[in-house]
Amino acid sequence: MIGSRKTQKGGDHSVNVQAEQVTVNTGLSIAHVKEIALEVFEGNFYKLAGVAKETADERARQITDQFLQELAEKNPEGLKASEDPDFQHSLFQTQKEYARCGDKELGDILVDILVDRSKEEQRSLLQIVLNESLTIAPKLNSIQLDILACCFNIAYTKRLDIVNSKTFEDYLNNAVLVFADAVGEKDSNYKHMEYVGCASIRAGSRDILKTLMKQYKAIFCKGFDREALGELVKECPSIRSVVIPNLHNVNLFQAGGMDDEVIKNICAKNSIPEEAMNKLIQLNNKNMMSQQEATEYLQSKCPKFEKFMADVKNSSFKNLELTSVGIAIAHAHSRKKVGFDADLSIWI
Repeated sequence: MIGSRKTQKGGDHSVNVQAEQVTVNTGLSIAHVKEIALEVFEGNFYKLAGVAKETADERARQITDQFLQELAEKNPEGLKASEDPDFQHSLFQTQKEYARCGDKELGDILVDILVDRSKEEQRSLLQIVLNESLTIAPKLNSIQLDILACCFNIAYTKRLDIVNSKTFEDYLNNAVLVFADAVGEKDSNYKHMEYVGCASIRAGSRDILKTLMKQYKAIFCKGFDREALGELVKECPSIRSVVIPNLHNVNLFQAGGMDDEVIKNICAKNSIPEEAMNKLIQLNNKNMMSQQEATEYLQSKCPKFEKFMADVKNSSFKNLELTSVGIAIAHAHSRKKVGFDADLSIWI
């Protein structure tokens, strides 16, 4: 326990491993895991004195309690991970970094990553990435964390729960633009992220508007009129089953489905002939917003969008490519800050 002399003792049903004074016990409860966690911290953290030691000890208890609470909620089977020396090292890494700074945002991210790490029993790529993320995340400030999360949410995800303009606008405002104030900060932030290994600044650039218009194509469809729909229905009456009111004008129509591939799948399920399907997609694509119209629409619905696009243009954000570690950290930050809930294994 914190405050006791550094010793390593083996009781009943325990095995001692001499690796940075790690103790491995078997058949553990949460109380036992907490005791081990604090012993690991006390046995390996820097020798401090006075108020600094008291502060570090208290922070170690706080982060350990937070981790165990989230572990019990999200992965109770993960208690057995405390038998693994590599996991104990990851746990100590979390305690050490939080004890040094006491930053709540960083603590939340580290705990989120550590809970995910408790699920990885084998030395998989995901386990390696999570271990490395616990080392790299403390080297980033809040601005850099927000830049990573903003890039991840707009360029590395496609939200399947977006079904209309309202859900799209909510996504853009609450999962992307909530992080966007950081994008226009000093360019040295991007260089630092590249230096610590969570991103690279590539020569080519990413067109954010084109990315959105491709990923969420249905949102940017202006719709076609009843006469155009009638021409399709003459050739294939069942085409009505895959056409919906336009998302912006209920007097117009568009194909159901967020993009061409989804439209094809819907048509196949409804036994729409290929020729009719292709004509529907062509008609849909003929009635898409221009980039200028899309920009005006987004600016009208998302107050931060205009400044965000200006910051993207004048920064290295458009050139940013995340590494596996950058994705893991951005994923954890997004989960903590905006409730993003997809499994990290989708990307790694």
